[in-house]
Amino acid sequence: MTTTTHTRVSVFNAITSRNFAGILMAFVTSTIMIPGMTTYLPLSASDQIAVPILLFPFIWTGLCIYSYLATKVWHAWTLMAALTLVHAALCYVALTS
Repeated sequence: MTTTTHTRVSVFNAITSRNFAGILMAFVTSTIMIPGMTTYLPLSASDQIAVPILLFPFIWTGLCIYSYLATKVWHAWTLMAALTLVHAALCYVALTS
C-alpha cells in the first residue's frame, strides 16, 4: 500500500516582483503605448489620439492581470519590456520623420 503526499505549489511565486510588474511596469508600459499607438492606428487624426487614451485603463488592467497570471514572472517582464521598447521606437520614428 503506497501513500502519496500532495505538496502544494504556490501559484504566486516571486510576489514582490509580480507586484512591481503589475503596478509600476504595467503603468509605464501602458503610458508609453499611448503615443506609440497613434503611429499605427488607421484612423483620423483626432481618433488616433482619442482611442489610445480611452483604451489606457483597459491596457493597464490587462497588463496588470497578466503579470499575476503568467506562469513565470519573467514572462510578464519580457512582454512589458518588449511592448515598451517597440512603442518607444515607434514614438521616436514618428517624432524624427
